[in-house]
Amino acid sequence: MKLDRREVCFRIRCTAASAAFVVLVLFSIWAAAKDVTATIQIAQFPFFLDPAKISTYEEKLICGAVYESLLAYDPDNGSSKSALAEKWKVNEAGTVYTFTLRKNTPFHNGKPVSAEDVKFSWERLIDPETSSYGYLLNNVQGVEGVLKGQSGHVEGLRIVDAHTLQVTLLEPDYTFPALVSSPALGIVCQDFVQKQGKAYGKPGTGIIGTGPFCLSSWNKNRLTLINNRRYDRKAPYLGKLEFVATRDQQEIKRLFQDGEVDILAGVTPQFANSYCKGDGKERAYLVKKPVLSLYFLGFNLEKRPFGDQVELRRGVNSMLDKEKMASFLLGEGGKVLNGFLPSELLGDGDQSRRYVFDKNNALKLLASAGNPYGSRLPPLVLAYNDSTGHELLVRLVQENLGQVGLAIVPQKRPWGEYQEELMSGQYPFFRLGWDADYPEPGNILLSNFKSGKLDKLDYNFTRYNNEKLDLLLIKARGEQDFRKRQEFYRQAEELIITDLPVIPLFQRVAVFVVQKGIKGFHVDMLGRIDFIDLTKPPRGSK
Repeated sequence: MKLDRREVCFRIRCTAASAAFVVLVLFSIWAAAKDVTATIQIAQFPFFLDPAKISTYEEKLICGAVYESLLAYDPDNGSSKSALAEKWKVNEAGTVYTFTLRKNTPFHNGKPVSAEDVKFSWERLIDPETSSYGYLLNNVQGVEGVLKGQSGHVEGLRIVDAHTLQVTLLEPDYTFPALVSSPALGIVCQDFVQKQGKAYGKPGTGIIGTGPFCLSSWNKNRLTLINNRRYDRKAPYLGKLEFVATRDQQEIKRLFQDGEVDILAGVTPQFANSYCKGDGKERAYLVKKPVLSLYFLGFNLEKRPFGDQVELRRGVNSMLDKEKMASFLLGEGGKVLNGFLPSELLGDGDQSRRYVFDKNNALKLLASAGNPYGSRLPPLVLAYNDSTGHELLVRLVQENLGQVGLAIVPQKRPWGEYQEELMSGQYPFFRLGWDADYPEPGNILLSNFKSGKLDKLDYNFTRYNNEKLDLLLIKARGEQDFRKRQEFYRQAEELIITDLPVIPLFQRVAVFVVQKGIKGFHVDMLGRIDFIDLTKPPRGSK
């Protein structure tokens, strides 16, 4: 069909007008999105917003939106992807990693990220006055010398050029990219941190990262993050994040019902469940995510009566009704650990050596240990720190074990002193927990069970020593194939379950209540919300 000139011109004008309309619509949607604020309720405000110091859930949640690490890690298949590092390579021996940064990636203040910033950020972890995360880098050449005061720098961290950092390890480790993804290894701006000094990250001070959101304000009532306009990758939809700290259930309910809060991230599972089953059912939904936060009891294997009596340790384990304890203490906020490692990391594996609640079996094990019905045993001290909830757990343990003649004496200690006393080996029986630094089994197993003298790089408070376990962990780190590596971890876990230096109890389940209009709500295995994918209808939309 032949078109005359006038019709061609008309169609061109129509096409141009349509394109302009589409651009206008898209611009309007973008502009509206930049005005959209998501408000998140949390239980308490952070004490620090500094990757080197994060400890509370709230700190990890907010820092996850402000800072970035070099890499991101997928625990499902053991793969890593770029974040601040554009690419990376490892030598054949698995001992030298070279990271190349994205060029011209800016901090929130516009300064480009350099290899100097990365080296500085990592070295801050090794300073005990700044951080308690030095153990994460214990395989880096020179870290031990710095910690012992024998050297002033980490020789295993070498700046090749402005955008390249080379890391030399003591032992081969193909899990190092997973470690590099840890929030504690988030990159800070060297110049800015040095100007702030020890005050960096405290309320009332500025913070600088490279993440999709940057700090706008931080006061007693609210903490506000705004969209980072300089972000050079996938931009977040939301223009602003506001965090409101309150534990008052009546206030929380009012704020949520009035639409003043979009996400409840700091409520008890009981409150979350009751709310979603009540008046808020139609306008909210419940999200439950098992996270890598573990709860267990430990035995000092260098002290009697547990140290040389595995049958006694197994008897204690068999007498604990973990299902009932988890239901009573945590409700929907926890689940029983069948092994030491959560199934989300490793799968359930072989259950043949797992010890479940069985009073008759507990009595047989106690008799086999030479202590039928707890005879010939003094009252057993169970130490725990004074944080909320631990005392109730210890009372339940006392009640369970009392049924087979084991007398438990609870001993509550302040957290700071408790840590020092565990380090010195004071207690035969104690409560412990572990929040994973990154989602890879080696983080949990190496930190808690690797043999050797207990020091600042180690959390093996049970004094567990097993050469077979050490060899399996070395093999796992030196194995490039993800599936083969997982098999080494399974074998290591079986050794732990057999020798039982600890009694695994529970895994925390993070529970959130989310307004129905919120889309793209995802939580990772560390309990952090992915704020980049989060969307919310602009105010007034239907």
